[in-house]
Amino acid sequence: MEYYIVLLVFYAITLIFLRLVFAEIEGRQARKMSNVRYFLRYHSKFVYRNQFSIIFVAFLCYMIVSVEKAFSTMWFLQLLGFIAVGVISDALSQIVYYYYINFRFKKDIVESEELKNEIEQAVLNQGEELMQQTIPSYEPHRIIEDYLNEENHLAVISVDGGNFTSQFEKLPPITYSVELNPTKARETLEEKGVKVTTFTSQGKMPFKDEKLDVVVNELSNYDKFEMYRILKPGGYLVVDQLGSDNYKEIINMFIPFKLKGQWNKEACQLTLTEIGFDIVDSYEDVGHIRFHSLSAVLAFMKSISPERVEKYEQFMNFYADVLKKIKKNQFYEITTHKFMVIARKNDMKQEN
Repeated sequence: MEYYIVLLVFYAITLIFLRLVFAEIEGRQARKMSNVRYFLRYHSKFVYRNQFSIIFVAFLCYMIVSVEKAFSTMWFLQLLGFIAVGVISDALSQIVYYYYINFRFKKDIVESEELKNEIEQAVLNQGEELMQQTIPSYEPHRIIEDYLNEENHLAVISVDGGNFTSQFEKLPPITYSVELNPTKARETLEEKGVKVTTFTSQGKMPFKDEKLDVVVNELSNYDKFEMYRILKPGGYLVVDQLGSDNYKEIINMFIPFKLKGQWNKEACQLTLTEIGFDIVDSYEDVGHIRFHSLSAVLAFMKSISPERVEKYEQFMNFYADVLKKIKKNQFYEITTHKFMVIARKNDMKQEN
């Protein structure tokens, strides 16, 4: 029996000691990572959690250390006692953890609650607050128009329902718009005389080989081999895309791992020259968007990802970080990154 009592005491002390150690480690880590959601948990009343997991752990521990004959009366009684002490010790260790965090990191908890209140106010009072954006260093429509003439067969691939195509002042008589949403594009381009189509059921371009003089890809994924196939020898491919650094401050907050590689002007040029395109010209623009209030950030986020505003509690750490930076710098800034590559298909057919 003495052995059993020693085990129980050792088990209880170890559990409480480990909770204290983890409280310090996790609290420091949360402070370092500005983990507001972690500290907000300790602003509310204590609630005992995970009792079923500790019952399972206590059962396993007893199975390992017990010296009683398995399934005997004494074995069952000691098992019940071991589990009971385990649950009580776990509850005590959670209480110790809770009050230790409240004492040791009180300032962080208070600050987190204040940030939460400000975020909730900003969500409730969203307005049309202005943001400042740098002027792009190139204008895609003007550049593309330099490669067009009346005799061209042009195709524009985009994902915006025809909005990009509609902004051209003048288009060749034979112009196609390749859209994922052709119904919306037909409404948008009805007065432009543009033929709207979409991809085949196999995801291919709906054109015969060497059909087009100019193909424009606007912010859309594309198959470079398909682009090569449908262009006439000497035809032009214009790729206008967002780079991998676009909105990187937002993306880094929501993706827990670092993306490998870069998608920029140089990377795009390399993929095209590999299959026989010649690079004619290229442009790249790295700028920023600057916000002076959290409400402005929320309005922007709502335009690109509404669920991240509707479920703002899940992204409390991000919005708290934004709010801190606005208070410190008087603004919050995100990167914009866009590039354009103009490539020409060789006059000579590519050898297989």
